[in-house]
Amino acid sequence: MKKFLGIVVLGLLCSGNTYAKKNYIVIPKYFFANELTKKNCSLKGVHGYGSWGKAGWDLDLSITHVSKSKNPELQGNNYDHLMKLTKYDWNKDHEQRSNSIYVNHEKHSNRLALLHGAIVTAIVDNKMKEHGPIIAEVMLAWAEAGVMLNTLTSKEISKLKDEGKVDRLCYGGAKAKGNKPCISHRPHEAQIYGATYIQQAYLMKNHFTKEQYKIIDEYIDTLYKKYIKPWAEKELTSKKHARGFIQMADGTISVLSYLAWKDEPGSVAEWIKKGISKAGKVVYQDGYIHNNSFRGVRDVWYHSQGVNNLLGLYAIAELWGYKEFPKELKQRIDRTVDILNLGLTDVKKYRERKDPSGLQNFTKDQAHANYHTHQMAISLDWLIKKYTDRDHTIVANDRMWKSKKSVYFVDRNFGFEPKCMN
Repeated sequence: MKKFLGIVVLGLLCSGNTYAKKNYIVIPKYFFANELTKKNCSLKGVHGYGSWGKAGWDLDLSITHVSKSKNPELQGNNYDHLMKLTKYDWNKDHEQRSNSIYVNHEKHSNRLALLHGAIVTAIVDNKMKEHGPIIAEVMLAWAEAGVMLNTLTSKEISKLKDEGKVDRLCYGGAKAKGNKPCISHRPHEAQIYGATYIQQAYLMKNHFTKEQYKIIDEYIDTLYKKYIKPWAEKELTSKKHARGFIQMADGTISVLSYLAWKDEPGSVAEWIKKGISKAGKVVYQDGYIHNNSFRGVRDVWYHSQGVNNLLGLYAIAELWGYKEFPKELKQRIDRTVDILNLGLTDVKKYRERKDPSGLQNFTKDQAHANYHTHQMAISLDWLIKKYTDRDHTIVANDRMWKSKKSVYFVDRNFGFEPKCMN
């Protein structure tokens, strides 16, 4: 009998260890951080493009901020600016102001950054009791208004392409025509918006009333089903679409945002593996990145975005406890930093490597050239320094990058400031 009990106990212990090994993922309390304090995450607000104040000017990130009467150029407040998004139509805005080269998304991305800044500031200033209900009111208003939900879906766009009503590929059917529309940017932006909104909802989860939570949860489910999941499944699981590596680690972080909100750590590893698999397909042995690295006069800029998102994938996987990131892939990702440094110091030599894909989703017009690090990758130098052994100083000393990134305090590739990760 004692022997039998010993076997049972041993079996339970072994099964428990197996369970622990399968469930090693722990979602951080704040999604991108386990702790938020003024010391480790003190965001410095700044008016960006599309803000209610002058771009580049200091911005108080408190949700209750109202500008001083002594500064008439800055009359406005954060609450009203955020609430105006309830009237926003991204479909219409994109049609009127964007093309294959330029995606003018600041009207929603600026507000997402401000929302994030207001929440983090309230947390680190210990003012959630006072500011939480006001922030919740904003998020509820966006949910009730169905912000972004009238955006064309990937499925709807595929139908339009099949009917010959829009180009199948951007840049005039991948013919280097930058002034042509790129309708695929619409659901892409919707999934970035959805992921970022969900991250903020996760930070606010304990500050919604039951009624607010129900409405916001339904809104989040709709954003996920219409935009996030279809985009991520297409980008992360289809060999046909294994092209480049862009925002939200190509949708990986978007799905993780949803899994955090739903408290489903058991599904996290599966999606991180999909992100890793996609990265493995697009990062070449020498450190160039499929598509990103070969984008005409904006090649170095797009390459830096790829580096940023690849390191973001690695960083979030490490933070969440994922322990199976392939060493060989990490070595290739490190080489992407070498290629970025080459592009920033000797673009002629950088371009000796020819694009093996033959894609032409780029512009050759020097008027649209970007020979600098992506301005929304606001902490790429820090990511390089923390997660690789490569030289981060070339990016850190990129003067054009430093100038252009000065109007951002959140990396919209991820939805948060990477330096707050802990």
